[in-house]
Amino acid sequence: MAVATSGLGLLGARSALPAVGADYDVVVVGAGVAGMTAAQLLSKAGPGLKVIVLEAQDRVGGRLLTLRDKDLLPSHGVEIGAQMVHGSQAHVWDLLKQYELETRPLFDGVEPRHRFLDNSNADWDRLDALEEEAREVLASEIGPDVSYQTFIETLTADPREREMMYSEALSWTAEPDKVSARAVIKDGALWDEWHDQDFQVIGGFSKLAERMAADNSGRIQLNSQVTDIFYRPGLAGIRYKYNGVTTALTCRQLILTVPIGVLQSGGVNLEPAVPAATQRAIDSLEMGQAVVVPMMFSEPFWGADAAPGYWSDYADRISFGFPHPPGEGGNAVIGWFAGAAAQELSDLGPEAGLARVLRWLQEASGQQDIVDKLRWYHFKDWVTDPYSLGSYSFTRPGGHGQRQVLSEPVSGTLYFAGEATAPPPHYQTVHGAYLSGIRVAEQVAARLKVGKPA
Repeated sequence: MAVATSGLGLLGARSALPAVGADYDVVVVGAGVAGMTAAQLLSKAGPGLKVIVLEAQDRVGGRLLTLRDKDLLPSHGVEIGAQMVHGSQAHVWDLLKQYELETRPLFDGVEPRHRFLDNSNADWDRLDALEEEAREVLASEIGPDVSYQTFIETLTADPREREMMYSEALSWTAEPDKVSARAVIKDGALWDEWHDQDFQVIGGFSKLAERMAADNSGRIQLNSQVTDIFYRPGLAGIRYKYNGVTTALTCRQLILTVPIGVLQSGGVNLEPAVPAATQRAIDSLEMGQAVVVPMMFSEPFWGADAAPGYWSDYADRISFGFPHPPGEGGNAVIGWFAGAAAQELSDLGPEAGLARVLRWLQEASGQQDIVDKLRWYHFKDWVTDPYSLGSYSFTRPGGHGQRQVLSEPVSGTLYFAGEATAPPPHYQTVHGAYLSGIRVAEQVAARLKVGKPA
């Protein structure tokens, strides 16, 4: 899928772009973790650098989003975007410590209990053996990259075991027939080696975005939706809608952090078209599908043995979990739906989608009166969210290794950042977005010949 380009010069005739000078040294498109990291580091690296962040939404944070309601929700809110810090060594700990944000282990040393919706059990040793077989087969395979589903069908697994193996793809919110086998297995192995446990940000992950925005005070302009970009070596022009009014500016360096789904949709027109290698890298990725439905109930219905842990179907398309430790989150359950299940809910819409979610929850819990106990819910459809068009990026068959290409500058002027450009196993994460912000700040600082960001 090609990035759309406009037929006319971005700001009218190309001669309208000044030959020398620019409104800003650096324009960053997107006030997520990647964009705000880059803006902050560059402002520190080059005193006097003019840096601006254009954000289409009326808030910062991108796919960090914590809901807060002092009357209905726990004091720490409910996450409907990024749920947790992945790993005790995640690079985003630098920011959490800098801003003195409190965290807690997700299960705080308690082994979570995994239940299937039909109350069946799993032979986890058998699944571990199948995963090891998959890695050995892939290591000896020299043919073309295929989908994870096609690859799994070659293994000695029965249909139920294959469904359970598909959970590896669905954890990336990708259907197994759409995602690269090499990415799932090779990058998944790297993830298993690196990742140990997960942590929650007390008060919500949006706290991080808010603190970063405060450090970028005066540099972030909200309600500024970029529509068109023209670039050439050393100069870029940006047309955008500011509170609905079309305006434009120029810069020496441009950092584009919009999610891959928006980039592929043509939501930002680029002229000229990016080089073929960059376009291949963009086409090698896809956004996963996710719908998140947190719910609060008047009383618990799941029994004393239900927390901590979660229920799911075999492939993890449908899952329900307890987002907070016992006694600290009220009577909260969070529904996380991926792949085809997310698409189904997205197609149904919030009202009919909630009805479907509650039927699934009744199946999981065995309780039929949960509808009467529901006191609050939120239906977050990341599939159709216009500012992301999906959850986070996964790799299409044949695309393994292309993220590095996307992280390379174009014409010494245009740069891509965001989780999609992070190396394995860090893409799809907040800390991956943070790493990409550091990387792109260093690239731009080197180009502008200012101090190295620190």
